[in-house]
Amino acid sequence: MDVNSSSVSGSPRKIFNTAARQKSKVWNVFGFYKKDGKLDKNHAICKLCRAPLKYTGSTTNLDQHATRKHREEYGELLKPHNNEQEQAAATQRATGNVITKFYGQLGDSSSRAKDITASITRFIAKGLWPYNIVEGEGFQDLIHTLEPRYKIPSRQHITNTCMPALYAQVKSQVEKELAHAERVAITTDAWTSCSTESYVTITVHYISPDWKLNVHVLQTRAFKGSHTGKNIGALLKQACVDWNLLDKDPALVTDNATNMVLAGVEAEMTPHLMCFAHTINLATQKAFKVDTVARLLGRVRKAVAFFHRSVRAAEILQEKQKQLALPSHKLIQDVSTRWNSSHDMLERFFEQHPAISAALMSRDLRKGEEVNTLKDKDFCDIEDIVKLMAPVKLVTTSMSEDKRPTLSMILPVKAKLKKNFEPSDEDSVLIREMKQAFKNDLEKRYTGLEDLFHTAAALDPRFKSLPFLSNHDAERTFTSISAEAASLHHKVTGGSVQRGPVQTDPCQSEPANGDPDVCIDVPQTQDEHKGLCVL
Repeated sequence: MDVNSSSVSGSPRKIFNTAARQKSKVWNVFGFYKKDGKLDKNHAICKLCRAPLKYTGSTTNLDQHATRKHREEYGELLKPHNNEQEQAAATQRATGNVITKFYGQLGDSSSRAKDITASITRFIAKGLWPYNIVEGEGFQDLIHTLEPRYKIPSRQHITNTCMPALYAQVKSQVEKELAHAERVAITTDAWTSCSTESYVTITVHYISPDWKLNVHVLQTRAFKGSHTGKNIGALLKQACVDWNLLDKDPALVTDNATNMVLAGVEAEMTPHLMCFAHTINLATQKAFKVDTVARLLGRVRKAVAFFHRSVRAAEILQEKQKQLALPSHKLIQDVSTRWNSSHDMLERFFEQHPAISAALMSRDLRKGEEVNTLKDKDFCDIEDIVKLMAPVKLVTTSMSEDKRPTLSMILPVKAKLKKNFEPSDEDSVLIREMKQAFKNDLEKRYTGLEDLFHTAAALDPRFKSLPFLSNHDAERTFTSISAEAASLHHKVTGGSVQRGPVQTDPCQSEPANGDPDVCIDVPQTQDEHKGLCVL
């Protein structure tokens, strides 16, 4: 077998280094095979090309071979290295250079090179990496180790050729999938990047013929004009034209901002639903803006910011956590636009309040007394707020589901929250005010869409008995569903009657309402069941 070929295929014999007392630099390139457990010093083996050279104790012929055959690689290996890891990396690079010389570089048109280039392009696209990652030393070293014969394309080639080709390929595939969708839902939002550039992202959701909920980001475009409802509505319309979605009767989901409400009217998309998680956020923000709560949050933020800003304070807090056997958790600073971050901040603050109080009273902190403005009653209020808002956090998490539709959950969950926020005789004044503020804001949401929500809930096996509705409203909902089902049945079968087998309800032993034709079998996960039961 050719000794060179053993370096790139098969399982080559291991080359062992000489004893440490050998000082000649040529031993960076040469070693010996073992025979009967001992080094076979009759021939020295080149680590770069595995050529055997007669060895009689002199290294002259070894040095001549390395200089003549592997001048560049030999020079690389002779460079001083701080540790064995650097030496191994140098050997790997040198070996790769030899393989490239022996076999030649992969041609740009070879299937192997095309596959690697396509894989790098997908890596950049899926990971949102910058294009100049291909110029990074670490990335080039990785690719060179995996395939020494491959020439990494330039950043310009990735930008101007590879990425547009990948975009065209993916767009064509998405268009084919969307062509088979009967209806679609569009979600959109405007956002600002760290460099204060404005963008609008549009996403499409649809159910495939095999009953899977699919999601695609159609576009993220820079938005130069004013964020008026008219401009955003025009952008939505154009996106539907570009992706052939106008005949799909698209529904629209946005946040509750006034310009988004007007955008739905401008785009003529119905129904236009407001994001339930955003609605919950708005209602909770109202509760957190109650004067007493707002002042309490301000004092907590001041303390948390102190520990984030002061290195010494953070160190003392860690010491107190160990002394009090508390978890070594960092304090959380909330973001005013996200209510759940305020809940997490209060929850963590309450968990760590013994360590926080001890740290703030430490003599090693000069300004600790200025920050330590929280009283025992404040910690009682924090505990009450955390308990009150725990179900709301659960709802926010549950409604952020992206694998199954959540429309059917809106009214049942809203009814549960309203019940949870009913005033109680045991409530403090603070909690009573929070409940009232939350309920007042939530109550005015989703008016005019009740029939849609009732139908969605009735078709969900978890809620189809509609316990949150009066008997009259429930009966009216079932009558409407039955009429629509009969109409669809007549349309599909041309008027012929075809009765199928009764499907089993996963929640009950008998079909709801005693009607086997309206019972729908939908899987329910254990986590969903647990989450809804907690409410």
